[in-house]
Amino acid sequence: MKINATEQTSTFPCKKSKLKSILNKNIGVKWQTPLGEFEITTEAIEWMVANSYKSMYDDTRTYIYNKAFYEAFLAKSTHNNVEIFDLIRQWAKEKGILDKGDPKTQLIKLYEETGELSQSLLNNDKEGIIDAIGDMIVVLTNLAALENLNVEDCIDSAYKVIAQRKGKMINGTFVKQTL
Repeated sequence: MKINATEQTSTFPCKKSKLKSILNKNIGVKWQTPLGEFEITTEAIEWMVANSYKSMYDDTRTYIYNKAFYEAFLAKSTHNNVEIFDLIRQWAKEKGILDKGDPKTQLIKLYEETGELSQSLLNNDKEGIIDAIGDMIVVLTNLAALENLNVEDCIDSAYKVIAQRKGKMINGTFVKQTL
């Protein structure tokens, strides 16, 4: 099946009424979009059928919006996948952060991002909160790399400690039990 991908949409060569049948016959087909590689999977078919539109130019063509598909499937899997840290390290290497950066300046950058998070929380700015938390994770990934550590190992180490931790909630904060 030839899928036509533009910046905004991916178009399938079939009527909307036939889309599910065509997609089921083409499980595993992949195509490239500006947002990355898309694939027809059994999980994606129901979404594609429910979120597809008949072309206004040709009723034998059906399309989906790439951004919506990306957000429904790829964004979640990418962010839940440890590979995101590899992408961050690759970006940091390309920008010279890992070759010329300094852990102390990354710590200052973390303080800056913490300030941005504080401001966003106080202003109930959800987009700002998301941006600041993401930036903090990027900075922590870079800081760990500059110290010859992997942020994944740091997270794993912390989880092993907190998984065993006992305590209680006090004024909206978990306070660990001390002996």
